[in-house]
Amino acid sequence: MITTVTLNPAIDRSYIINNFKPNNNYRIDDVTVTVGGKGINVARTVSALGEKLNATGFLGGITGDYIKKQLNDLGIATSFVKINDESRNFTAIIDPINRTETTVNEVGPFVSKTELTKFIKEYIKILKYSKIIIASGSVPKGVPKTIYRDMVKIAKDNNVLPIIDASGKFLEEAIKAKPYMIKPNLKELRELVGYELNNEYEIIHESKYICKQGVGLVVISLGSKGAIFTTREKVIKVEAPNIKAVNTVGSGDALVAGFAVALVNKFDLDNAFRYGIACGAANALEKGTGNIKKETVERLFSQVKLTRLE
Repeated sequence: MITTVTLNPAIDRSYIINNFKPNNNYRIDDVTVTVGGKGINVARTVSALGEKLNATGFLGGITGDYIKKQLNDLGIATSFVKINDESRNFTAIIDPINRTETTVNEVGPFVSKTELTKFIKEYIKILKYSKIIIASGSVPKGVPKTIYRDMVKIAKDNNVLPIIDASGKFLEEAIKAKPYMIKPNLKELRELVGYELNNEYEIIHESKYICKQGVGLVVISLGSKGAIFTTREKVIKVEAPNIKAVNTVGSGDALVAGFAVALVNKFDLDNAFRYGIACGAANALEKGTGNIKKETVERLFSQVKLTRLE
């Protein structure tokens, strides 16, 4: 079983607005409302691929109740910890003409020490039934910067593969516990290493340095260009199929989900890379985040190109 962890879930609203410009008024007919947060995007993709999973994290208020109901309606098992504060909202304005995405992201609720302790207990219990845990996304107020590091350590102590998709100080701390995999995008890697990263050589250099610190796999997502996968033994560039993207929000999450599903199904590493990229591309073809079609993934899988860089 795959377990997804979303510490800061949200209701996602996507507005499609052609030639969007600030300081204008818009009447919008094309609105997509989904439940989100990076870990929930992962959960929806894992479910769409037919893999057994459990989704956990924090949920609060009417927003939290809505998120839980939507996941249960999709057949996704959940074990979220209830908190007093209200879960957040996330808004994306997508302009297909200019190929831009403008996002408005609420910080989220406050989590008390009691609520955090309850979550850790639930997390430990879930690990007994999990092969892989995927912990993704932002962290609400009240949760320490070491949370992902602690979760990695607990997972490894229970022989569960931990995958972390975080940023900033949370990613920096997680690396100290040596997770199986991390997946920053290029912007997040730049923040982590402290300089611009102008070419593939610099991306690979920093990825290999992270692997030397004990991380098994570093995946740097490059948007429509695919991703660079680095282990201690090799560096692989995986190019995405040429598609006409509709909505790229959540494509990185779909990549992670597809890779994890491929591992559970005993794909070799190169084909797991390809499957992850195919899932990311399949997500970009749908209006709704995480609403991929398995048959689309299988069709795109054969179009994914692998190049060994080192």
